[in-house]
Amino acid sequence: MKKIYVLSIVFLMCSLSSIAQANKQLLKTKVKPKVEVYYFHYAIRCATCIAVENNSKNALTALYPEKVKTGEYTFKGVNLDEASSKAIAKKLKVGGQSLMVVCDDKQLDLTTKVFLYAQDQAKIKAEIKKAVEKVLH
Repeated sequence: MKKIYVLSIVFLMCSLSSIAQANKQLLKTKVKPKVEVYYFHYAIRCATCIAVENNSKNALTALYPEKVKTGEYTFKGVNLDEASSKAIAKKLKVGGQSLMVVCDDKQLDLTTKVFLYAQDQAKIKAEIKKAVEKVLH
């Protein structure tokens, strides 16, 4: 009887050790946050609208080339005139032309700033960087 008791305790200790090791592995494989930059626009666009899209996309790629390459950070142009864009526009509460930086449940609207700086890629780049850092923290 004593042997069974001792064996039971040894078995229990081994099981707990395995569970602890599995939990450590799960903690090490932390999910990386995904940053999504959306540029919402209509089908008919002016030169400023096109510049905002191009400069914002170029800024994200220049700032985070590896993360863009791996898909951790993405840039998506969304045409609000297309039916397929309605769900994401509704989810992010977008009703018109907008530039949004989104990570999980955090989102920042950069529309006013990027349209003000439409032709200034350096300023757009700085705004994108600040927004990405903010949604990640």
